[in-house]
Amino acid sequence: MELTRSRTGLLAGISLLAVVFTVALTFATLQLPVVLGNWLSKYFPDIHPVIEPERVAEFMTVARPIGYACLAVIAILIVAGIVTGKRKLSILGSLAFFLPTFGYFFASMFFLAGLSILRVLFIPFWDPSANLMNFGDISYLAYMALVYPFWLGGIDIREVVAWVAIGIGLFIFVLGTIAWFYGKAQKRKTVDFWIYRHSRHPQYLGFIIWSYGVMLFAAQQMVPMGGSNPGASLPWLLTSLVIIWIALAEENKMRREDNAAYVQYTAHAPFMFPIPKFISTVATFPMKLVLKKNRPETGKEFLATFAVYATLLILLSSPFVLLDFPAGIGWSDWPGFVPGIPGPIMNL
Repeated sequence: MELTRSRTGLLAGISLLAVVFTVALTFATLQLPVVLGNWLSKYFPDIHPVIEPERVAEFMTVARPIGYACLAVIAILIVAGIVTGKRKLSILGSLAFFLPTFGYFFASMFFLAGLSILRVLFIPFWDPSANLMNFGDISYLAYMALVYPFWLGGIDIREVVAWVAIGIGLFIFVLGTIAWFYGKAQKRKTVDFWIYRHSRHPQYLGFIIWSYGVMLFAAQQMVPMGGSNPGASLPWLLTSLVIIWIALAEENKMRREDNAAYVQYTAHAPFMFPIPKFISTVATFPMKLVLKKNRPETGKEFLATFAVYATLLILLSSPFVLLDFPAGIGWSDWPGFVPGIPGPIMNL
């Protein structure tokens, strides 16, 4: 009885700690970019593209090759990590690829002013005529399914969805991290308790959900006059794929080091989160079709399956690009005003 009470108290304390960290990190997610943006604006001032086109052209002459070089380095890190099995390289590359998304949080006329200088990495994709950044817009389907019904009722939950995604993602991440450290302190090879009963990779799941919320906030930022906001769906999509592949690589390592126990654990705990078997079958079908087995095992197999899934998701996003959806100024204005009611829709 005392042992049960002790464990209950420990779990309650850990949950409370996770909530505190989640609130703090959620606040930091949206406030730190503002602080850093104000500081960086001293070194990368705002330039009006219409009034000062010469300065913009001069700046872009220097920034464009830097953007291509940075993107090349990140691509090399990600590919090298996947092929060689050195997961830290891929993690570093994927985080660096997603980092410029925070540049959307700094309001400016010039898309590289202040904190927006981080978006120099996106220059190779930042071509309004090609809409390359929108080739990840299939990612917005869940967002659309949540937002649109409320919009029909005259309620705007766009920011709410982004806030909730950030909060839930951080909460899962913190719970997973605490459970992992506790398990390692007990010298367990396989952490299979608490949140790990419901997800074999809660930290990665938390990051994916958190970054989804960040991506939504980026897409919702106002578009300056004469500017554009293509969003960051493609960086989020590719970053999430890299994270998933890193999780698969870690599972291969665990199967080798703690084969029997880990295989037994995987039989009961879902990969990321519980999903219906039918959806799991459909999601893994391309991988099984390419590899003729259930999971990749070598660096080349990981790279091949990554390429297949990236291509499929980009193709699924192509209707958004071909149909120029959403029309107008993009996701920052979608779904727009409530039908029949002038003015902006009501904030929740």
